[in-house]
Amino acid sequence: RVPRADPDAPWPGRLPAPSPRLVPSRPVPAAVLDETGSDIGVSARFELTGRPRRVAVNGPPREVRGWAGPWPADERWWEPDSAHRCARLQVLTEDSALLLVWEHDLWTVEGVYD
Repeated sequence: RVPRADPDAPWPGRLPAPSPRLVPSRPVPAAVLDETGSDIGVSARFELTGRPRRVAVNGPPREVRGWAGPWPADERWWEPDSAHRCARLQVLTEDSALLLVWEHDLWTVEGVYD
């Protein structure tokens, strides 16, 4: 039997390589800002609410040089008591590369790349 899709294709929603070098043991708050300095979030349809221009983590905002995502995760949607929704976003600044996660209407750092 021939499969309907390529069995070697990436899993939907899977983050591209490489994996983050550091994963914080506790959530580190972050802010993703647009060109006006307004907060950016993720809509119910897993779309960014603006274009990332700056990101702030433990200090003043830094310019975003590049970004990718969001990658949605909508887990166990059929079980309201254990359902989980989040979206991940990779951002590159002058001095860091971060994996951010949007959960409960907040951004946190989920990983730091080399």
